[in-house]
Amino acid sequence: MRQVVYIANSDSKNIEVWNLCNNGKMDLIQKIETNGEVQPIKIIKDKNLLYAGISPNNKIITYSIGDNGFLKKKNEICIPGKSNYISFDQSKNFLFSSSYHANCISVSPLNLCGIPQNPIQIIYNIEGCHAAKINYKYNILFVMSLKEDCIYLYYLTDFGILKSTEQKILHTQKKSGPRHIVFHPNQDFIYTINELNGTIDIWKIYKEKNIIKVKNIQNINILKNQSSEHYWSSDIHLTSCGRFLYATDRFLNIISLFHINQYDNKIVFFKSYQTAEQPRSFGINSNNTNLIVAGEKSNTFIIYSISNSTGELKKLNIYDTGQRPVWVLIHKLY
Repeated sequence: MRQVVYIANSDSKNIEVWNLCNNGKMDLIQKIETNGEVQPIKIIKDKNLLYAGISPNNKIITYSIGDNGFLKKKNEICIPGKSNYISFDQSKNFLFSSSYHANCISVSPLNLCGIPQNPIQIIYNIEGCHAAKINYKYNILFVMSLKEDCIYLYYLTDFGILKSTEQKILHTQKKSGPRHIVFHPNQDFIYTINELNGTIDIWKIYKEKNIIKVKNIQNINILKNQSSEHYWSSDIHLTSCGRFLYATDRFLNIISLFHINQYDNKIVFFKSYQTAEQPRSFGINSNNTNLIVAGEKSNTFIIYSISNSTGELKKLNIYDTGQRPVWVLIHKLY
């Protein structure tokens, strides 16, 4: 299995492509200029396409992914506001781009080749609009409103138009700042990280009288039995086996490991690791053997091995990258 890693370096205005070997060693194989500050990057695997949000001209650039992992620019479109998160619906017919600075979420159709078209819908007045991700099973887009301490819920219609669900909104703790979100791979549970108070919320999604509902079942600190005066929590991911959850904080410079209880899908703190300075983004490969975290301030990234039995991290190597790495993606080549 061949794997490549894409590192989006915002201030360097480029995307680096690294070859990831099975022993955890890495080699830089390409550096492609983006001609603007690059933030979120996202891949549609079966189309071999990578999408990048670029500012200040506020656009999405589409790159083709070659057999060797190299990127080649194919297209670009303008979007409303600086993109902070990119995601897709299950059928890959629509691209969602959220903008923290423009306080909005936009929906752009993808043509048969996967190329984004001009937005067909823009929803404004979502203050601090951050991650927006759709739950495939229930067809609900969860949109994080960091400045309002809430999560907006939208159904996606067949025509790509978002409409509010019956519940409409989830409220988080005051001054928590919900930022990023992940779904359990095979259970009806959702995990969100709060930037401002260093906590993780666990939500259960279910149907009652044919209406989809979401309820909070746990709120837990990113640290165990201690608290900090300041938090700046950032990213959250689960292993594809659904056993381990990891979360980062940029103020504390940590990545925390939680075990997911197999009976109720709540999480239990296991261990924290000091990591690269200001860890904004990290990724886990598809077979759950490696985790890579980038330090936005240190301009480095660290590759860890993941213990199959405990989820514990072991540092393998550290590499220099460009200025202000803000996004990490690990991609398996076919």
